[in-house]
Amino acid sequence: RAQREELRRLNDELEETNRGVLALYTELSQELEETNSGVVALHTELEEKSHRLRETSEAKTRFWTNISHELRTPVNAVVALSRLLLAAGSAPLTEEQRRQVSLIDASGQTLFSLVNDLLDMAKAEAGQLEIAAAPVDLRALVGQLGAVMRSTGMPDGVVLVTPGPGTLPVAVTDEALLTRILRNLLSNALKFTEKGEVRLEFAVDPEAAGAWMTFTVADTGVGIPESELKRVFEEFYQVRGPLQRAHRGTGLGLPYARALTELLGGTLRLSSTPGVGTRVEVRLPHRPGPASAAPPAPPAPSAPEADA
Repeated sequence: RAQREELRRLNDELEETNRGVLALYTELSQELEETNSGVVALHTELEEKSHRLRETSEAKTRFWTNISHELRTPVNAVVALSRLLLAAGSAPLTEEQRRQVSLIDASGQTLFSLVNDLLDMAKAEAGQLEIAAAPVDLRALVGQLGAVMRSTGMPDGVVLVTPGPGTLPVAVTDEALLTRILRNLLSNALKFTEKGEVRLEFAVDPEAAGAWMTFTVADTGVGIPESELKRVFEEFYQVRGPLQRAHRGTGLGLPYARALTELLGGTLRLSSTPGVGTRVEVRLPHRPGPASAAPPAPPAPSAPEADA
């Protein structure tokens, strides 16, 4: 009888334990179901936000592409007509008229470059910008770029220093994209340098895994505060300062240059010290091209220049 009583007591305890386990299991199941519902709802919300972000990005790309195409036609007309007025066979202009038309021509070319930059930026973001790699004579590219930068107006007291002809080889890359990268960096450097120099340097860095070429644009300008360094690559962001108010821009120069650099398989790094200057390094894959592909070097511009 004692054993039966003990067995009954144990059975009652076991049943009570089972009821507790079942209640706990039910509670945990409900909590897990609620958690799963929350996760599903969060996943759905994230998918919706991701979809909206994609739509926003696509809309922005379409806007940039459309507005760039729309701007191209009138800008082309401005540049073409101003050059027609300045041509040797056109009706003679007074000195003041020629000066004014020259300003129109320079402004039109600047606007045309900006439109091309916007269009390329939109294509790069959409993955539609194609690379046209071919042998490029870097000596001719840098020479022509330097001549253009000097002819469009150098700040007083600033010297543009470019590599000597013997230091630049022939390399396989996209000439148009490389020109735009360097043009944007040089233009930025000249814009924010009041005295001293803007220096373009070139070096080839052979490594075990391949070879790289580095273009460096260094200036003695106002520099960028450390707190602003993380934001200079944001689209349309401009560092605040007295020179910024004097030189209005879109804030696309550095983001555009970095986007094109990465498209060419390279990297762009920037370092700066306020009051000392800024240094930008563009590191690109270096594939030597045939020496026979190099055209003759362009004639030296009449403006004063220095060779590194």
